[in-house]
Amino acid sequence: MVKVNLEKCIGCGTCKADCTAANIALKDGKAVHGKFCLECGHCLAVCPQHAVALVGNYDPSEIIEYDPKQFEITPERLLNFVKFRRSIRQYTGEPVSDADIAKILEMGRYTQTGANMQLLRYIVLTKDTLREITPIALTALAELDVKSVDKKAMRVPHQYLDFQSIWVNWHQVYQKNQRDLLFHGAPNALLIVSRKCNEVDGCLNAGHLELMINALGLGACLMGFGTFAFDVSPELKQRVGIREDESVIFMMVFGHPKVKYLRTVNRKKVKYEKI
Repeated sequence: MVKVNLEKCIGCGTCKADCTAANIALKDGKAVHGKFCLECGHCLAVCPQHAVALVGNYDPSEIIEYDPKQFEITPERLLNFVKFRRSIRQYTGEPVSDADIAKILEMGRYTQTGANMQLLRYIVLTKDTLREITPIALTALAELDVKSVDKKAMRVPHQYLDFQSIWVNWHQVYQKNQRDLLFHGAPNALLIVSRKCNEVDGCLNAGHLELMINALGLGACLMGFGTFAFDVSPELKQRVGIREDESVIFMMVFGHPKVKYLRTVNRKKVKYEKI
């Protein structure tokens, strides 16, 4: 909930003008919050008098005053950073440190969510757990009856079903020599978990998580096939503790890259309309 320090509030109306829920009124020259607060914190961030606080499950020590030197990134540098990213499918055996994992999850925690509901949770899979679930996931994909799959209910593109012959091959390769062509032998994986039908929040989160992974000098690969495997395999969900009302919104593997890229790659021209 939001608390206003009435001694500090000067009734300037800055918070009222920026409240997305139209939940703030000025009464007797002071800001007063109604009952429809989203706890987004806009009023806290915009108040020139430091009169607003989020109370409850919020740590006030996390608040940082704006400083251009600490916050601003040039558009050119940001674009180059994104241009240089690659999906990594070769990893060293070095595990990712707990300190780096904490920074990755912090990036996810601060990523926007619809209506500020903040319903996502995360499961970090270790190398041992990944090795345990790899044959389960490959078997689920290789033995899937694709004709019985309801395409309209799929949370990933239904064109994925056209890859089953590849999944069968990956499964055979794994059975023969333990080579992992699904998760690429990565040392860690990250599951973004939420209630069902929360894909938008999960996709936004995945993009931001990968940015932090790259900023730490690590690499990641978004796992559409892995995400789908969790959808079709009750055994996988049970193994990692996915509840009945939850889904793995998205999966990615990550670790220390074994490959070094030397340049960006050109892409097709952008398609857009200005109406």
